[in-house]
Amino acid sequence: MGKPVVMTGLFFAYYLMYIIYMRKTGLLLFFLLTFMSISAQQVKLQIEGTAPAEMQTIYLIDASRQVPIDSVVPHEGKFRISRMAGQNHFYKVGSRQLTFVLVNDGTPVSINFNKGALKGSPINEKLHRYDLQAGALEMAMQYAYMAQNRHRLDSLRAVWQCIIKEAVSENTDNIIPAYYINEAAYFCPYDEMKQFLSPDKPYYDHPLTEQARAMLHDYELKLPGNPFNDMELTDSFGRQRKLSEWCGQGKHVLLHFWNSVYEPCRKDMPRIVYCYEEFHPKGLEIVGISLDANKQEWLRTINEFHMVWPQLSDLKGQESTVIGTWGIHSLPVNALIAPDGTILATNLFNGALEDKLEEIFGE
Repeated sequence: MGKPVVMTGLFFAYYLMYIIYMRKTGLLLFFLLTFMSISAQQVKLQIEGTAPAEMQTIYLIDASRQVPIDSVVPHEGKFRISRMAGQNHFYKVGSRQLTFVLVNDGTPVSINFNKGALKGSPINEKLHRYDLQAGALEMAMQYAYMAQNRHRLDSLRAVWQCIIKEAVSENTDNIIPAYYINEAAYFCPYDEMKQFLSPDKPYYDHPLTEQARAMLHDYELKLPGNPFNDMELTDSFGRQRKLSEWCGQGKHVLLHFWNSVYEPCRKDMPRIVYCYEEFHPKGLEIVGISLDANKQEWLRTINEFHMVWPQLSDLKGQESTVIGTWGIHSLPVNALIAPDGTILATNLFNGALEDKLEEIFGE
């Protein structure tokens, strides 16, 4: 949330794989633990349809846990599934090659895999349109990435984000946003996400929104005006240091969260070096906070980019206490701290950091 994090190269590949993995085969433990504890009201789920010969088995998959809960072998190209299932739960129907998503709202659903069509309640037909559009774009993004076509990848990603955002913003009166809100949380500004996740929305308490609600909470840890979150970490010389040694001591401090192996972090380094060289003589302090797990990689990258400002880490990687304390969900991240120790701004990218520092320190 906030200004979108620049996602290119290796990090975008991870991000894209996360999107597709979560939508198609996601087995994230976070979701497993959440959804296995749900005891939703059961209503009848009725699906019938036609399938091509190569779809020898049709599976009904709980979209929450990505676990098949039923299957049927088509007879003469036709299939039927009828069972009790969770009300307003999302399910996928299909095979390894092709699946359609639907929500169990108690209305019968008809699927034609030969024509890529789904008929049912207005909600399910609308959900199907979004699913087809987003799925096609995700596939195209994969091809663009493999072809190293950066321009096409960026263009496709922008369109994909529009589709995801529309799926949420155009359906705040129904359950559809629950299926897309976690993806939207990675690029929608905070103010929009705050509206999308207001408690009066019909999907607010849906289990699928758990991650987005957690991200919103974590983002609020970095809201401008809040005091900075102090913590103790080890510096590159092995000494224990606290952020309060720099923050709240009368100077502007830029906290730079990074990792040595993420491509966007590496691409961002020259910009941070420039800011240090340009504005440190005028009073800016920079403190690097790494989410690395490999000490040698961390130190090598510090030397490679000549990052002479203080560098801190607990070298726990994805288990770092930094993630929870500062609500980190992607990298790089930056937070500009005012002289009094309050957060002035976060996630300043695409020239915004340089402009802000020029505003503060410019003559």
